[in-house]
Amino acid sequence: MPDLTLDHVVIAVRDLDAATTDYEAIFGRAASWRGEHPKYGTKNTLFRISNTYVELLALGDGKQKEWGKALAKHLDERGEGVYALALGTNDIKSTVKEMRANGLAVADAADGDGVDLASGMRREWRNAMVDGKSTNGVRIFFIEHRSPADALPLAEPMGDDGVGVRRMDHAVVLSADMEVSRRLWGDALGVRLALDRTFPDRNARIMFFRLGDITIEISGGAVQTEDGLGKPDRFWGLAWGVDSIEQTCARLNAAGVETSGPRPGIKPGTLVATLKGAASHGVATLLIEHTPESFRADAREAHSGAFDNTPQTRAFTAKALDHIVISTPDLDATWPKWSKTLNLAPSEVFTPEGQQFRLAKLPAGNTFVELIQPLSDQHPIAQAITERGQGMYSIAIEVDDLDAAVADLRVKNIIVSDVTYGIFRGTRIARIAKSATNGVPIQLIQRS
Repeated sequence: MPDLTLDHVVIAVRDLDAATTDYEAIFGRAASWRGEHPKYGTKNTLFRISNTYVELLALGDGKQKEWGKALAKHLDERGEGVYALALGTNDIKSTVKEMRANGLAVADAADGDGVDLASGMRREWRNAMVDGKSTNGVRIFFIEHRSPADALPLAEPMGDDGVGVRRMDHAVVLSADMEVSRRLWGDALGVRLALDRTFPDRNARIMFFRLGDITIEISGGAVQTEDGLGKPDRFWGLAWGVDSIEQTCARLNAAGVETSGPRPGIKPGTLVATLKGAASHGVATLLIEHTPESFRADAREAHSGAFDNTPQTRAFTAKALDHIVISTPDLDATWPKWSKTLNLAPSEVFTPEGQQFRLAKLPAGNTFVELIQPLSDQHPIAQAITERGQGMYSIAIEVDDLDAAVADLRVKNIIVSDVTYGIFRGTRIARIAKSATNGVPIQLIQRS
């Protein structure tokens, strides 16, 4: 299956200027982009936040082009609100081919571009629309960006950075036919089903599908009704993660955006508030703060009579201790001591291309010891040796899905680096901040 992400969410609006002003107030951030799509007959405002971006989409020059016609029809029939989800891919050609094999009616990928009206900067992409009959009525399209990520700048805070929207938490889709929805997201799109739980007292069933660190929540009745079979799904709302629900609500109320809350969320350890009024332009909007308690294992368990329909699946699994890294100022003097003392002989000694260190790999059963010598006084390993002497430097743990691990840890507010290629062939790595591991540097590694 392709490694899909929630690239962005599209909100249909009638008055782009008014919607931009309202969402700047909601997010506490200035818009990243004000642009137009000459090929589509639409115009937009974009807000890039930490894990996705939001597109406010309105009709443009009045010329009835394909995308413009679809947007005009949506606004006439359904009004403002969530319009589409864009699923990101690094290879749209392969994604289209695979999704067609999975039974989805996907259009050929087409080139697209947009221009920022203020800076004149241009962004380019390729996208492919999925026929609504294949997606239970919700609008989904695939997108592969041809421009670098920084072509769309982060939406800058308009005040205190701690009281604005930080990330997207989840999107809610209402379903009258939950099994059809499960097959779409799980089987056809290949998105990981993280939770399938029924709440009898609320007459509700929810399914959580995880796209990176964003959840697609499918919500329906606890018991499938016959009259719901085959009925289309529809977008309902969006939830935004904030650092402080109390401070965010105070900021919104001061800006004239009414909120209900803060109040405890359904999930233990969360605090939530909902937006009231017309500022969200037809989108049911939830603000959510995750406290440390919400990441405890018992906070994820079923409670109050709820039960799981399928076993929960973890985002990733730590498979094994891959290796440990030992720092030394003199590699040639150190590895013979390890060989003499523990009979661990190096299988290779080399300087990785483009790196300022030498290393020796000493196999030890199903793991190995990596002795590493910095070749520059400015290298972090050299600085570590200066500060605390040579010895244990880091531990590498192998995981089955590195991208899922990084996304899952970031949801839990654990600082982890972006994924990069490792120095050993066929490896990718990411590093967890020492503040999350009692001062021990931990490297996550995945081997192809």
